[in-house]
Amino acid sequence: MRYTKGGVAHMAAVIEDDLGGRKTGLHKPHIKGLADLTASMLACRSVNTSDLLSVLPRQTKDADSRYRYINRWLKNPLIDPLAVMSGFVPEILAMSASGGKTVVLAMDQSKISDGFECLMISLRIGERAIPMAWKVKQTQGGIGFTEQKSLLEAAATMVPKGLSILLAADRFYGTASMIRWCQEQGWKYRIRLKRDLILLHEGGEITTGDAAKAGIAALSNARLNESGVVTHIGILHEKGHKQPWIIAMDEPPSKGRVLDYGMRWAIEPMFSDFKSRGFAITKTQLQHPDRIERLILIVTMAYYWAVSTGMLPPEKPPARSQKKPRAA
Repeated sequence: MRYTKGGVAHMAAVIEDDLGGRKTGLHKPHIKGLADLTASMLACRSVNTSDLLSVLPRQTKDADSRYRYINRWLKNPLIDPLAVMSGFVPEILAMSASGGKTVVLAMDQSKISDGFECLMISLRIGERAIPMAWKVKQTQGGIGFTEQKSLLEAAATMVPKGLSILLAADRFYGTASMIRWCQEQGWKYRIRLKRDLILLHEGGEITTGDAAKAGIAALSNARLNESGVVTHIGILHEKGHKQPWIIAMDEPPSKGRVLDYGMRWAIEPMFSDFKSRGFAITKTQLQHPDRIERLILIVTMAYYWAVSTGMLPPEKPPARSQKKPRAA
């Protein structure tokens, strides 16, 4: 049973009420558990089980019972983080696209703990980003295109019809397969390419690195290797930067469109908030990818509530203080 009074319990009740009105695929006990854990995460800002136990709004004072409660929730296969996010993301995307704006998504990979990597698609909100979809894999290296495609397809199902989407991604994702997927989906894209890709352009071959060295700023309708994928490529090498930006894009290249790639950096402060500056998720001792994914769901819900609360406008502007004129 949950406590009925107190800051954490009150927050848990508010979160539960919100979750109950969304299509998350969760049963009522799962909703209650996610609300309790989210409120606890907001209170202690830590994935450390001991910290969560100390504030978890459950009536039992037995630490073992509280630990078992958290453990059962994290390992429950009926709790699907992507299904839960589908109850939030369309609303946020629609808000971000108001006025016909293009919605910017970023894909990146980050180390969660020793041996576990997280592939994530995030949604840019202002100068920051919030998680949209993620996949955790036990690996020491990069997560390949098979998993990338699966995650992108899951994210695409959350996008309301008619929205303009732009995907920004780093060099690890600069493959013909990724570009083809964006083109087939009808998404805009700004994807950085490595310097050793061979391009077929205007009847000849040139590598992306050689094109940058030659000072070429734009390549229109360049073919990537023998893949058959054709894309525009913009190149920018600004002073003070060791390497140029070589960016595959869906539109004719320009300096401004190359600089659009910089919007992907919004995911970096988000990862920082998840790690050293915020919830310290890298300190988790979980050893199962699916359980880490559910832990990320809890952190994401806490992050979502923190960000959305900060975005809410005041109900009414604060009253201005009226100073009485000084007596002459």
